[in-house]
Parts: sequence; C-alpha cells; structure tokens
Amino acid sequence: MKRKLLLAGLSFFFLFAEAQHYDFPSPVSFSLGLSGASDTTVWSLFSNPAGISKVDNPAAGIGYHNAFLTEALSSQTAFGVVPLSLLNAGVVYSRYGNQLFNHQHIALSMSRSVAPYLRMGVRFRYVMRTIQQAETADVFTFDAGFSFDASGKVTLSVFSRNPAEQSLKDEFSEQPLASFLAVACDVKLSPAFGVIADIMHRNNLSRQIYGFGMSARIHSAVEIRGAVSAKPVRLALGTSIRWEGIELTLGANHHDQLGLSSTAGIVWHFADKGGGEK
Repeated sequence: MKRKLLLAGLSFFFLFAEAQHYDFPSPVSFSLGLSGASDTTVWSLFSNPAGISKVDNPAAGIGYHNAFLTEALSSQTAFGVVPLSLLNAGVVYSRYGNQLFNHQHIALSMSRSVAPYLRMGVRFRYVMRTIQQAETADVFTFDAGFSFDASGKVTLSVFSRNPAEQSLKDEFSEQPLASFLAVACDVKLSPAFGVIADIMHRNNLSRQIYGFGMSARIHSAVEIRGAVSAKPVRLALGTSIRWEGIELTLGANHHDQLGLSSTAGIVWHFADKGGGEK
C-alpha cells in the first residue's frame, strides 16, 4: 500500500514539475535562464559540448545548485576537462534529489575545432533514476552542438539536448527527460562586454523559451552577468571571480511563480594561462 501511494505521489509530482531540470545547471548559462548554446567556459560540460574546445588547460571543479530554496530539489556535481592533441574531453558526475527520489548522471563530452571558425562537440550521458521501494530506471542519451564564428565579434551556436527524446521507464510510469533545440547569437561589443540572445524550443513541453544575457569584465579577475528569459519569466544575476587558477562562479535567478534558485561552483585551472575563452 505504501509503495502504491508513493508511486501515485511521484506520478503527480512528474505532472506538476514536468519542466524541472534534473541535471546540474551551468551557473554561467542554464542557471541564469539561458540555453547554454553559446557557452565556451569549462561549464559547457553541462550545456553545448562544442564549448569545451575553447578550454586551453586541464581543469576540475565541483558545484551545488538549490532550486526554489527546496533541499529535495538540490543537485551536486564533480567534473573535469582535459585538452588533448586531437580533441578536448570532459567527464561529469551529477546527482539530483535525495534518498527517496534522485537522478544520477554520468557524462562524457568530446569536442574539437574542425576549422579556425568552427567547433563541434558531442556528449554521451548515462542517466539513472532511483525511487525508494521502486525499480531503478536507467537510459543512455546523446547531445550534440556546434559553434560558428560568423565574424571576429559574432558567434552563432546550435545545441541539441536529447534529440531522440529518451525517457526513463519502469513498469508503472514513463518520465520524459529534458529535450530541446537551442540557437544562440553571441556578440562581443568590446573585449570586455558582450551580449547573448537565444531561443530554446523545449520538445517535451512544446514551447519556446527566449533569453537575453549580458556579460561584462569589470576587472581582470572579475566578470559579472545578467540575464532575463521568458515563459517562464526569470531575472538572473551571476559573477565569476578568478584568482591564481581558482575560479568561483555564482548565479541566481528568480522565477516569477516559484521563487529563487541559486548555483555555486569552484573550478581549479591547472597550468593556468587563461584556461578557456569566455
């Protein structure tokens, strides 16, 4: 009887929170309400895999995300990226939820520059869902993306997450995983200031999310970000502070109905000489 009640409650939860993102959201993009298609930092391990081709040095990091100030909706991650002679590779482990209900993701990303103006990347992800007193469900998913430099100041990026629309299934239910196609345009108005406009079509929700972001480097070690997105409306702020190879990144957004979410991450850049273009 308890198992039936638990499954019934989770089925209601899936319907109520179908838009919930069960992976760790990048604090420089998805956590701010952007798709992440234009990301070229180490945090592109969680968004467009083509972005890691711009990472120049090995890096490792950890992160924590809290959604809507609810501990049960939190996620944690540990990751690393290594530039190799033929390509850049990164590995990620992330966990969402608590002991009663959680998602665990293990992902391998690979990317390379196929031309001075073109970068391509792919990600293979293993997703496992655990529900107490229920059968564990798992599935493999695939992501892909590319970035194209239209000029020295304009970059166009395309990112497809889970294009096969894979779901987690067990004998009682089917839970769709996030699936979307995103297109972004990143314009560098100056070496220290840039703007991003993107649109993301959520396949599993059959709707579009529009986002606009800005980034400004106010000091050689400090970058600040702001973003606004619609459907739902989110207002977001973020910053990155870097000192001697250690980078602290913070992001927070306010959902017009559900409230505040926050993300924090620390990255260690080894053999630091700039560690990835931003």
